[in-house]
Amino acid sequence: MYAHVLQFTTRHNFALLTQTPIASESYASVCSFVICDSGTFLKFWLDDTCRDNLLSYVTKKDLASLRLACHDFSVRAAPALFQDLSITFRANTFTKPARLAALDRLGFHVKTLTVNLPHTADTFLPPLVDPETGSELSYTYTPQIQPPSPKRPKYGDIGTTEILTRQYPPLFHAATNVSAFVRAFSAFINLAHLKISTPQYDTSAKQRRSVVDFALISLRIAVERNCLNALDTLTLSPIHPGGLLYLSPLIGYGATPASASRWSRIRHLTIHSHTLATSSTSGEPHHFKLLQTYLRNFQSRLTSFNFCWIGGKSPFPIQRPVTSDTITTGEHPAHAQRTEGGLHPASRRKGPRPLHFPRMKHFQAVNVSTTAADISAFVAGHKRTLEDLNLEDFHLTSGTWDEALAPLAALARPEPSREMADIPIMLSPSTMVPLPAPMQRVEAVHEDAGKRSLSKWLSSSRSRNPAAARKVRESLLGCEEQLRKVLKGGILPWK
Repeated sequence: MYAHVLQFTTRHNFALLTQTPIASESYASVCSFVICDSGTFLKFWLDDTCRDNLLSYVTKKDLASLRLACHDFSVRAAPALFQDLSITFRANTFTKPARLAALDRLGFHVKTLTVNLPHTADTFLPPLVDPETGSELSYTYTPQIQPPSPKRPKYGDIGTTEILTRQYPPLFHAATNVSAFVRAFSAFINLAHLKISTPQYDTSAKQRRSVVDFALISLRIAVERNCLNALDTLTLSPIHPGGLLYLSPLIGYGATPASASRWSRIRHLTIHSHTLATSSTSGEPHHFKLLQTYLRNFQSRLTSFNFCWIGGKSPFPIQRPVTSDTITTGEHPAHAQRTEGGLHPASRRKGPRPLHFPRMKHFQAVNVSTTAADISAFVAGHKRTLEDLNLEDFHLTSGTWDEALAPLAALARPEPSREMADIPIMLSPSTMVPLPAPMQRVEAVHEDAGKRSLSKWLSSSRSRNPAAARKVRESLLGCEEQLRKVLKGGILPWK
């Protein structure tokens, strides 16, 4: 029916609504259909399926122009226009009252929010200098949820607040304005997918403090302080190595015991992280250890995980690499307690438990260097729930792919066929009587007088036909065990 409606309206200059992109100057003609009470157009426009399909082909620029045609177009095109919202953080992003008022009006349409925090020359912060002595000052940042007041300075004390206000740019003060972030995120009540991007990261400046780190702290607190019950998807692409520290609800700045509950609801996680060189003191990058700590927040409900290393290949993101045994006691390894099988079990180090996701269904990892044992351990631990496994650009440092995917091969083997049969269960009588000896005369007593006992039947058969009775006795020779089973099974009317 709607195909005929669309053909009819096309002959009446309605084709301008189906073109992609739509010319902005023609929306006045479109609005005239509504004003003239065209039943054909209203039948098409008021149908949710037809209208949503039409608006899905319209670009965002044209949707913004369409909302200027009339009030009805403005209301019905708003969900499609503001479903995906991208914000690039600036000094006045969350401080202008006009923008906050716009978020209050249209923020409930946002389903996917992208927050861009680019690394630029303005985001890197110089060291603090004492204005009197010229020496470098150290400063420990503590997030303030409540707006600052004269009795409660923003950065701890009045002296430090004055120095930071004079020496640091406005972008830093906007990033540390936690209350503004909380106020802005309160408008996204239907947010389902949060994307955080920190592009243009320079590995040569990894030791410098950046405004991006402070903005990540404020963003994490804003998510934790608002009721974003629909949020179940998180994307960090790309994220610089230190970003996971500031986004962690367990060890991040300003984290509380209730912080992890909000992030534990994430079901779909995507991380594209930069790599760092291996430290000289340990065999693993510190960033990898931080990644392991961060992933523990999502173990309860995570169903899909997409991970990629940006740069050089790094270890497997889920299974911790196997390290040499380390003694946790203060003794030298030569003085450790030994048993017949080697070191005493109590003297071995018990490191953090391997990561396990009981609801993992889809897993993808890219640009990884690991061993076949790590992959095999991950597959074996998740083979009951894993449905999709995608490993791209992998380098095995030891072992083969047959060994890595051995748990999957075990699942593919057909199980041996088993014959099934329904066997009835015969219950034994409630009152057991001693079994008769072989060829002994059996006296069976039953309450029902209408049923004849076995002894009477044998005697009657013998009296009527002695040859037949003798033949029955001969057939019972050697069948004592079978007869005992029959009598025990309750076939005869025992009582």
